Amino acid sequence: MKFLHISDTHLGYRQYGLLEREQDFLEVFNEAVDIAIDENVDFIIHTGDFFHTSRPSNKTIIDSLNILNRLNDANIPIFCIPGNHDRGNSVKDKSPLEILNNFGLKLINVGVEEFNGIDIAGLKYIPKTAVRKLGRLRDALESLLENTKNSYKILMLHQEFSPYFPDSNLLLNEEIPKDFNYVGIGHYHIAEEPIKRENNSFIVHIGSTEFTAYNKSEEERKKIVAIVEISNVNTEIRYRELSKARKFIYGTLNDENLEEKLNDILINIEEILDKTEKKPIVVLKGDFRKLEQSDVLKLLNEKNLVKDNPNILYVKHSFNSFKEDIVINNTAVKSEDEIIRDTLAEYLKEDKDLYSKVFELITTFKTFEDFDLVKSYIKENPDIFEDLLK
Repeated sequence: MKFLHISDTHLGYRQYGLLEREQDFLEVFNEAVDIAIDENVDFIIHTGDFFHTSRPSNKTIIDSLNILNRLNDANIPIFCIPGNHDRGNSVKDKSPLEILNNFGLKLINVGVEEFNGIDIAGLKYIPKTAVRKLGRLRDALESLLENTKNSYKILMLHQEFSPYFPDSNLLLNEEIPKDFNYVGIGHYHIAEEPIKRENNSFIVHIGSTEFTAYNKSEEERKKIVAIVEISNVNTEIRYRELSKARKFIYGTLNDENLEEKLNDILINIEEILDKTEKKPIVVLKGDFRKLEQSDVLKLLNEKNLVKDNPNILYVKHSFNSFKEDIVINNTAVKSEDEIIRDTLAEYLKEDKDLYSKVFELITTFKTFEDFDLVKSYIKENPDIFEDLLK
């Protein structure tokens, strides 16, 4: 028997307010379906964040139904758990995945489904506050295990585990019972090599299908799905690349490497366009102690690394200027970015994930040239503040 593991498709995400990005997430999801059909898999597991929001648009709902129609026509069931993005926001608010449950998607909130002699267990995303109160997930997972009856057992999770989330107290080997043969985990967007455990079981972080936010560790990783073949209780895993994922070009800049890095990026853009029609997205970050931001922006304009470059879909930049030599009354004057960082760190010191999200949102707003563009971005992305609390 054979199945495909996919996660964090974030269908409907109009990243940077761009229709092209919303289409990218749909295209790469359909590519994963193409792979499932090509591989003639028996079923698919999706480990959370099917949608980007708990309130997807009408278009996104229609897109998801079209995906399910393709799978239904190929007789490939898909099992899914709710992630933090698509789980619903309160006990009274159901996940939009409940809609799809009536059209072929096999939704598992907490429980076990049987498929052709295989047990597929799932646990929806548990918020950090609830995890802190519980102290551990082990008891819930042991309870799921007790409800299995077949020799091959799959577990689907969407959760923060250490060391992938450094501030998490959830340890893989301590929390996850080893009697599960295959443990697929979503939420962490970087694909990792399978972790083989003592009893020949595997833990797999498959990553997201598209890039949703800047992450330095994600730069050199490919977007993939896992093809898993089962024979008795033996497991073979191989990865297949998602070639339709749009390319991101990241640049970490400083006073010394600025011009060299920008030239490298221009070359990289040409190389990408030689291989694909999809124009890349350029994400630039930098800390400067000598150059003013105006100097950096002037050079970006000279290199044509701007939003209206026809060879680039979008340019996002976030630069910090640190002037160590500015001292008033024997006190070093902090830059604007240092003040923001310190303030957020003080008020959000108990939640590093929220700190990162808020700072990322602020730096996004700072890339816009005027407040009207900020308002337009918020209007096109009504769930951005809601997402901060997930």
